[in-house]
Amino acid sequence: MALTKVRTSGVTDDAITAAKLSDTFGMVLLNTTTVSSNVANVTFSSSLITDTYMDYKIVFRNMSCGNDGQDLYLHPSIDNGSNYNLNTEQFLEYHELKNSTAFGSATAPNNSNRFNIMASLSNVSSEGTNGVIELVGLRTTTTHKGAFWNSLGGISISTGHDSGNDYWWNGGGKIITSSKINNLRLSMEGGDITQGTFSLYGIKTA
Repeated sequence: MALTKVRTSGVTDDAITAAKLSDTFGMVLLNTTTVSSNVANVTFSSSLITDTYMDYKIVFRNMSCGNDGQDLYLHPSIDNGSNYNLNTEQFLEYHELKNSTAFGSATAPNNSNRFNIMASLSNVSSEGTNGVIELVGLRTTTTHKGAFWNSLGGISISTGHDSGNDYWWNGGGKIITSSKINNLRLSMEGGDITQGTFSLYGIKTA
């Protein structure tokens, strides 16, 4: 159903802007980083991950990697990237989108200081890997932090549309720390990120 009305309680003056609407409806764009040539990682630092928001979302679009058959990792940090050494628990599943409809669990080790967002990615730029990562309670100091993700992309043996090996990956896990997370880094298992658009959103809790 199309949105036809806006709650006036969320607008404090007569000028309705995109920023005010996003703030009213719960999600605020904090940063967009566009990669058009090789970078080792994409990082969202402590200037973006603050006590203003408890929960965060990362959306990545049209991402590709330099080396074939590499995993995509998300690393959390409590010291703005000086270390990425936090223990994690996680579970990762895969679902083949083509004729075989294969599915199952993928190896994603615990206590590896990262989350495995998707595995064995193709380095063909036209594959255009896309995904969403939701991070819950990053700024709490009373318990672990939660992560949930969904992503889509061709793996290293993909041979194109209708011929196999495009995958949907979904997973979830915990960051085992009572300290506040203030830095998130996306990187490949090996080699560079060669292209993509990466957006970080803060999620309002009230």
